[in-house]
Amino acid sequence: MSQHPFRHDWTTPDRRPAAGGARRAHLPALQRLIVRILPVLLALLMLSTATVPLPLQATPALAPTNIPATPPSFGLNSHLATRYPDPSSMDVPAALVSELGVNWVREDIHWHRVQPRPDMWDWTFSDAALRALLSRGINVLGVLGPSVGWATPHRGDVPNDVSYYPPDTAAFVEYVRGVVTRYHRYVNHWEIWNEPDHAIFWRPDPDPAAYADLLIRTAAAIRAIDPEAQILIGGINPFDTTFLRAVAEHGAWDSFDIIAIHPYVDPFGPEDGNLAAATHGVRVLAQQYGAKPIWVTELGWASGPGDRDATGHTDEQLQASYLLRAMLMLWEAGIERIFWYSFKDDPGNPYGLLRVGSGRSDYSARKPAFAALRTLNQQVAGATYVERRDLFERQVLIDFESVQGWRRVSQPNGTLQSSTRAYRGAGAAELGYNFTTRQNDYVAFEREQPIPLAGRPYAIGAWVYGDGSTHGLKVWIRDAEGEVLQFVLGPVGAAGWHFLQTPIGGEVEPGNVIVPGGNRRVDVPAALQAVVFDDIVDGFVGAGTIWIDDLSVISGHEVYDLRLERDGEALDILWSPPGARVTLATQAATARLIDRSGLENALTAQDGRLRLTLGPAPVYLWHRR
Repeated sequence: MSQHPFRHDWTTPDRRPAAGGARRAHLPALQRLIVRILPVLLALLMLSTATVPLPLQATPALAPTNIPATPPSFGLNSHLATRYPDPSSMDVPAALVSELGVNWVREDIHWHRVQPRPDMWDWTFSDAALRALLSRGINVLGVLGPSVGWATPHRGDVPNDVSYYPPDTAAFVEYVRGVVTRYHRYVNHWEIWNEPDHAIFWRPDPDPAAYADLLIRTAAAIRAIDPEAQILIGGINPFDTTFLRAVAEHGAWDSFDIIAIHPYVDPFGPEDGNLAAATHGVRVLAQQYGAKPIWVTELGWASGPGDRDATGHTDEQLQASYLLRAMLMLWEAGIERIFWYSFKDDPGNPYGLLRVGSGRSDYSARKPAFAALRTLNQQVAGATYVERRDLFERQVLIDFESVQGWRRVSQPNGTLQSSTRAYRGAGAAELGYNFTTRQNDYVAFEREQPIPLAGRPYAIGAWVYGDGSTHGLKVWIRDAEGEVLQFVLGPVGAAGWHFLQTPIGGEVEPGNVIVPGGNRRVDVPAALQAVVFDDIVDGFVGAGTIWIDDLSVISGHEVYDLRLERDGEALDILWSPPGARVTLATQAATARLIDRSGLENALTAQDGRLRLTLGPAPVYLWHRR
């Protein structure tokens, strides 16, 4: 039951591309072909159907919270100081960064580069990179670390090269003092290490106590030089808050100002990967220890085979579309700043906006994602958020006015009874739990008669009144093949009613298959079989109570419409992964339709409506409402 809470397998710790090979099973050739051509077939099918009118009002079921009124400039992991080989021509890649409309980048100031020996400092590459970026008005988030071989017990064969073993803390603090002293007039944001919760980047195993000590001492050194500096924890996995909680328990919560997360969901798309829920667990934890802004300092999809997906489910076109959809979803989730990973492909890991080309110095081979990020920054600059207008409807499956028809089937750790604390109506389900071990504890309540999911189910959700915990609410769905699949709505969070939901249209990972026998996808007709409450963090021991009301299915046409405005003009950003034809009410005689690459066309209204065909690539529609 200890599966990843948002459609991932917790037994697979890696999130960003790193050495180690593929972590997912290969799909058979025929299945791979189907995966690639199905969106096209669906799009063609949709073109033959009636045009769907977009709603005049926002969709409450999917309305975002915590959204900043104005979109940020969507940023980039640039890596100029560590991956561009010629300091004398650093203006070449920096000019491309500027062309993207990016005003924030994440740059590594690697220890082994600037202090290859204890008695030697070399600022050649970092000076050149920062000068080229800062002269163009681009802000820099500096990453401090990882180790250099001579400062660790594991020097390896090359003591002046990079090492991912924890360093001598005093030596690390000296390196940080050197970097911050040199650059603090220009760089005010510092991220301490990269993914210290990942076994590849903190070897041999993550150690939250050791990292907390490093963070405390490093933060003190930075603040002694620059009291106004903003310090970020080193880019953690937000889908498992165990490491973050341990860092807080070891006294380091006040040593950083911003929570940096790396919410990789590839090879799933942003919607099926439930990227919108990436901050849920982190926010719940922050409610306990103190609220902080959240930055996404890495996010990306490879445009072909890579370390996280040896098969290569995502091509260059999908990568570009995912970039836009992911950036917008995270902004709506309340993320203050977002950095795409990365600027240029590495051999074997094509996460970049640029292809490998002829080598490290070749920045000429642009992928569609390059134009996509540039167009996004151009279109949303200065705009403000208005509403979500997605074509989804929410239908209550069970209102929990009574809890008859449920039975406990797994582990004697909880109770389900009626309560008058309801979100709507006279009653809700009160779920009490008592997790007694430091192993995996959970409780499952199954329907005696599963509840059919009517219509075209896209997602499932429920209103939840939490108890401040990060324990996860899950559901089991039985599909037409008899397969039972598990989906995680999210951590129950703080007291007060809030709606948790998760998409159910994508393929689940093996750890979320409760009863095998199908294709790891929900094949309709399907039915809700059980509600599960899981401790998520297995080390927890204790009891509590949560309340659940109006468990619902979200269905309808998969059409997304994000409405913004600027200078009195409406901007609708629209997309539909399967493809759809839609109409949208307007007061304009004509509108400007801008595609993912920035190409603009005029669109003429007919009878006060604009008609357009949507696909997985978002488009920007400017018009007078």
